[in-house]
Amino acid sequence: MTTQNSILMLGDSLVEWGDWETLLPDYNVLNRGVAGEDVEGLSVRLADEVLSAGAVQYILIMAGTNNLLMGNLFFPAIFRTMLARLRQLCPDATSTVNSILPMDTTGLAGDTIDRVNLELQEITEEADCSFLDMKAAYAARCLPITLPCFMEDGVHLSTRGYQVWAEEISRHLSSLKETHEA
Repeated sequence: MTTQNSILMLGDSLVEWGDWETLLPDYNVLNRGVAGEDVEGLSVRLADEVLSAGAVQYILIMAGTNNLLMGNLFFPAIFRTMLARLRQLCPDATSTVNSILPMDTTGLAGDTIDRVNLELQEITEEADCSFLDMKAAYAARCLPITLPCFMEDGVHLSTRGYQVWAEEISRHLSSLKETHEA
C-alpha cells in the first residue's frame, strides 16, 4: 500500500537544495538529491533509494543537468533502463521525469536543452510515465532582472525559481490525482 501524498524526489543539487517541506506543504517529500550527481550516478543508486523510501505515491526525477554541463548529451538513453526498473520496483507509484530547466549556460548550442528535453519526453512517454516540462512556466514567470529564477551561475535556482518549480510540481501532481480518481 502506498503512502498518500508522498513523493520521492531524486536528482542532483537542484533537488537536494530545495526546501521541499515549505515548497510542497501538502506532500510528504523524501528528498534524495545529491549535489554534483550525474544520471549514471543516479542509476547506480536508484534501487537502494527506492527500496529505502518505502511505498510512495509519486516519484519525481530531475537529473541530467550535470551531464549537460560536462558535455554529455547521451544521458537520456540511461533513462530507458531507469524507468523500466522503477516500474518493476514501484509498480503502484506514478513516476514523473522533470525536464531539464531552461538554464542559461555558455558552451551549449541554443537549442541543446530543447533537443534533450524532447528526447527525454519521448523516452518517458514510451515508458508510460509522465513528463513535466518546465520551459513555459519559467518563460512566463521568470525575468532575468526583476524576477530571476536562477542564481548568477545560470544553473542553480533562486528562491523564485524554486517557487515556480514547486507550483508546477503541485499542479502536475494534482492533475495526476484527478486522472487516477476519474
